[in-house]
Amino acid sequence: MKDIVILTDDRLAEAQQVRDALIERGWRVETIPRTICLWDEAGLSAWAAPFSGEIAGVIHPAPTPILGAIEAVSEAQWRRAADEGPMAAWCVTKVFCDRMKANGGGSMIYLNSIHAEKPVGHGALFSMGCAAAQMLCKEVNQDYGEFGVRAFFIQKGITGSDPDARSPVSNLYYGVDLRYPARRLPEAGYLNALVAFLLTPGSAALAGSDLMADGGMVQYYTHRRQVEGRPYYEWPK
Repeated sequence: MKDIVILTDDRLAEAQQVRDALIERGWRVETIPRTICLWDEAGLSAWAAPFSGEIAGVIHPAPTPILGAIEAVSEAQWRRAADEGPMAAWCVTKVFCDRMKANGGGSMIYLNSIHAEKPVGHGALFSMGCAAAQMLCKEVNQDYGEFGVRAFFIQKGITGSDPDARSPVSNLYYGVDLRYPARRLPEAGYLNALVAFLLTPGSAALAGSDLMADGGMVQYYTHRRQVEGRPYYEWPK
């Protein structure tokens, strides 16, 4: 029975919540140790070998954001962004989708960010990495879909555990709670049921989808109203 879910990185709060929820639902979750470079295909493949026949799905969260104006980032930060972003996503996809293909299918879930479609000037390297993973998801659907591998890209909204990315070039991180229709940040675990569903064959109709799981944040345009006298955002002085 394929009952193992691979979590590639557990630093993201939502990834930790999803992991715990899946374990409660009876899944076996294996988290890749941080000593394994996700962009080292050979090392990743060796780590994955013992689980090859039992993998039901893979959850690959976006890396920790690299913040700062793009004109100020160093060459080392460019290299780190490339490794932790597109290269890691590509290697994870290659290693695990090949295994799921050989075993009749599974789910490849990119637990990512709205920065894929909503870049901000204070985290351009992160946004580029998110967009690259978004494109990769579409390629996975084309290359592995006929073998039963379902690929999904989740664009999660901004939550209280995210790094503070406020800057003078974007107002996205100001008054974040007022950007949600419910006028509050998402509660812990708000993605758990969605990810659990995407691991099941019933999610096949959504294969290849970009899922804007941001609680309506990006598409909410009535933000000019005030709530309890609070402005929509406070621009930096």
